[in-house]
Amino acid sequence: MGISCIATAVSDGNIRRVLADPPLVWRLVAPDDDGVYLAEIGFDNAALAPEVPTLLCQGHQRCLLDLDRLWDGLGACLRHCAPRMPGFFDDAQPLGHIDVGYGPALYHRASTMARIAEACAGISDEQLLSALKSADFDGVYLGDVWERRNQEVATCLTDCYAEFQAFAAFTARHQLGAVIHMM
Repeated sequence: MGISCIATAVSDGNIRRVLADPPLVWRLVAPDDDGVYLAEIGFDNAALAPEVPTLLCQGHQRCLLDLDRLWDGLGACLRHCAPRMPGFFDDAQPLGHIDVGYGPALYHRASTMARIAEACAGISDEQLLSALKSADFDGVYLGDVWERRNQEVATCLTDCYAEFQAFAAFTARHQLGAVIHMM
């Protein structure tokens, strides 16, 4: 077990809809479970419940990124490689107040994801591995794992980064933002 990070690519329009109606966050976090949305708005009896709203998702939305428990170590290495890049984890804004695991979901609009993608395009695996050797992991989730700095950790980092980089590029290419939640 541990704190895992999941991100979903979504439009700025859907981010605005969730900000205006916070229980809609469940349509992103658990899109196939109407019950969590209904419970959030106070309906225990599905027979009396209103129709559950949907979000307007085009084909490119709902692309998922699962960073598992590696998110914070990756963030530390990215901060080391690109200190001016918006922090995917640190600079995200709360998407309402509803606890969806470990606190509220967070979000970045499409413009921020484009800046993250641009910065990531300039970071090579070699730079990332160099950051692994010198980054400060004090206070980082699973910091003791990252402090090992061995080949297993390096492989996990580069694999995780490849997925993160692809996700960021995908959001930029399709002009999408991201919703992040910890579970």
